[in-house]
This record gives sequence, C-alpha cells and structure tokens, in this order.
Amino acid sequence: MKADSSLLWIWLSIAFSPANKRLWDVLSYYDDMSEMCADLMNRQCGYVTHKESEQIAYCSLSQAEEIERYCHKRGIYIMTRDDPLYPERLKNIDCPPAVLFCRGDLQCLSQKKSVAVVGSREASNYSLAVAQEFSAYLACQGVTVISGFAVGIDTAAHTAAMNTGGKTVAVLGCGIEYDYPKNTMGFRRSVSSHGAVISEYFPQAKPVPENFKVRNRIVSALSDGVLVVQAGTKSGTLNTVNHAMSQGKEVFVIPPHDILCTDYAGQSALLRDGATAVYAPHDILYYLK
Repeated sequence: MKADSSLLWIWLSIAFSPANKRLWDVLSYYDDMSEMCADLMNRQCGYVTHKESEQIAYCSLSQAEEIERYCHKRGIYIMTRDDPLYPERLKNIDCPPAVLFCRGDLQCLSQKKSVAVVGSREASNYSLAVAQEFSAYLACQGVTVISGFAVGIDTAAHTAAMNTGGKTVAVLGCGIEYDYPKNTMGFRRSVSSHGAVISEYFPQAKPVPENFKVRNRIVSALSDGVLVVQAGTKSGTLNTVNHAMSQGKEVFVIPPHDILCTDYAGQSALLRDGATAVYAPHDILYYLK
C-alpha cells in the first residue's frame, strides 16, 4: 500500500471513528496495520460486521489526505500511534487514541512527573483557590499539570500552572479548532504556548457529552496521579477517577470543605474507599519520588 503510516492511521480514525475500541479489536488479528487497512479497503476483512464493512466502504484515503492538508495549513501536529513522540503512557491503556491532534510542546506529554488536577465545573471559591495553590506549587517543582480545559477547576489548574511559568496540558473533548467552552480560543493558545493542547477528535469536531467521559482516560493516563479537588456524588470527575484506578494510578483527594454539603460528597466517598487524602502540595510530591 502506497499510503504512509500516518495517513493510514487517520483513515482508520475516520473509518471506525475516534475512541472506538473496535479498531483495536480488529487490529489484534493482524501483525501489520497496513495489511489490515488493505483488507478493509478491499472489503476482504473477516473480522468486521457487515454493517461496519458497509460504513467503512464510504471512507476514502482522500478524506484522510484532506484532514492532513488542513492540519498542516493550520499548524496542527498529527501524532499517530507510530509516532516517536507518542507517549508511552498511552500505548497500553484500554483503547489508546489512534491519532492525536496537537499544538504546543509535545515533549511535555512524556514528562517524568505529571499530575492531573480535576474537579467540578461549578466549583466553590474555596476549591478554586485550592486548585490554584496546588497547581502553582506543583508546576514550580517541575510537575506538568494536566486537566480537561473545562470551566471551574480545570481552568484554575491550567491558569495557575501557566502563571508560575510551569507546564500544563489540556486534553479536549472536542476538536482542537472548535471554540468550546465558548470564547476560549485565546486561552487555548496560551495553554499551548505553556505546554500542549491535544484532542483525539477531528479538528472541527463539535463536543458531545459522551466525548468528555471518553477523553478522561487520556487525562488520567498521561498523569502519575489524579488530584480530585471538588466532586459531588454524580460528578464527571469520578469518571476520571475510575479510569485512573483501572490504570493503576494514585488518586489524591482534597478533604471535603463541608461534610454536610453534597457538592463535596464524591470526595468523602473516595476517601472512605481508600483514596489518599492530601493537605498540602508537598504531600503529592512525596508520592512522585
């Protein structure tokens, strides 16, 4: 097959859609990714369903080439599973991203020490201050601060890390060119200049609720541990924690500011289940040694 590896990975992402475990299920039957692509394109792959084969038949390499040209024009780096910059931490997780669309310093995706700082979008002023304090301290100590670019705790973490001259990584639940949260493209550029912004979704992909749960596996995988600053009983933050635990990552929890308030009930539950309570940023550094 004449197409290069990068183009084939993009094509596979189109054919199966991003974050689809079926890609890896089918690939497990092959020794070579290009051989799998050839069988899929020729409709000779016996490991996909008839419906999948019909859908894949509508995907062409020209679509992948168009995405590649767009990214080159817009200064978006396309990192595929075969790229030497692809983080080792992502390679062995359940359903690793086949393609990542990136801007910024991609070396910081593989920094020796990194912590994901996560929490509520509707965080209290206390929790925002805690997120800022911990993120600033960790960034000053050379720890990369990773989060999901949402409003609330995520934004506080990214901002504090940048303000100290540290590194931060934003993992998006939409395309890297789609303005979400609204009117944050300038902030996104700032993050990429102080670290990296990445997404497994195509550059102009709109956000859908499920995307954010799916991207959380990347947030946790890139980190040595996850710090939960504020979480209610139904917080999406707990989804990140579940990914972290399945990946064998340490889970750090800020003790609840108010044990009677449901806004912090998720933290209480995590602590009861054995998560590590932290009271100061250097508590986390102790675990990162």
